[in-house]
Amino acid sequence: MARTYGDAVAALNTLQTNAAAIDAVRRAGNSMNLQSIPEMIEWCRRAGYEPADFDKLRPIHIAGTKGKGSTSAFISSILTQYIPSPSQPNPLFNKIGLYTSPHLRFVRERIRINNEPLSEELFAKYFWETWDKLEESARAQGEPTDKTAKPSYFRFLTVMAFHTYIREKVDTAIIECGVGGEYDCTNVIPNPSVTGITSLGIDHVQLLGNTIEEIAWHKSGIMKEGVPAYTVPQLPAAQEVLERRAIENSVHLSTVQNNPFLQNIKLGLSAPFQHSNASLAIMLAAAHLQSLSYPLPSLFPSNLPPEFIRGLEQVRWPGR
Repeated sequence: MARTYGDAVAALNTLQTNAAAIDAVRRAGNSMNLQSIPEMIEWCRRAGYEPADFDKLRPIHIAGTKGKGSTSAFISSILTQYIPSPSQPNPLFNKIGLYTSPHLRFVRERIRINNEPLSEELFAKYFWETWDKLEESARAQGEPTDKTAKPSYFRFLTVMAFHTYIREKVDTAIIECGVGGEYDCTNVIPNPSVTGITSLGIDHVQLLGNTIEEIAWHKSGIMKEGVPAYTVPQLPAAQEVLERRAIENSVHLSTVQNNPFLQNIKLGLSAPFQHSNASLAIMLAAAHLQSLSYPLPSLFPSNLPPEFIRGLEQVRWPGR
């Protein structure tokens, strides 16, 4: 098999989940959900990784219905202000990873480093490394090396993203959930530095349920014991679920109001609703920096560091 970027995309597309498979998930209900994380952990192991290996990425985990991609982009834009540049003589990071979905134009957009999609060369490199590792694992266990030796499209990309970020020595990876949270395949991250839940609404009802309470339960599944969590104001029923789940998991949950300082900034994403996403991103980026013992101004968040301001102004997220 050829090994170009185009060949990688063609091979990846063979892993797309068809309508029949999606319907099977819907009919199986919670029983299939319960298998999701153990199955994903096994795929990671077949690719050569244990969940604890992802700790070195110092990940930030984001769930939600609306705004999770924009919030993730704001965080990435803020943190990349701390990489080496003429305006940053004292860098804290070298590389910031950003994993999101879906893509707008091409699949490389999903796996970014320092806000830029992977090059075709790097995408092909890490795609085939992941593909080969999975086939080698299947072969070692006496299993076929056909399509059954790989996970579905989104799971494969998630394993590949983790592999890419580890190989590229990314300092921090911002990981956006695909669907839900509790059973989402990104939720193999055992120790994020902070978790965030954006605005909640009714989505993916076949998988998450058709009430705001059920959806809030799924999204809050990314909370981890002892790890701070932030959200935005939610509908009362959703907020109650988030708060209950936080207590159950020994999580300190903070609700972030719109930051009035944003009135003085021209956000790179200018729609009025982006103020909520930006305000959440500010607190998530700050919590991450604090987890690294990085000092913030005494009046934060009413007084933002220049890196935060530049990141908020320079963010780009096409189509949003």
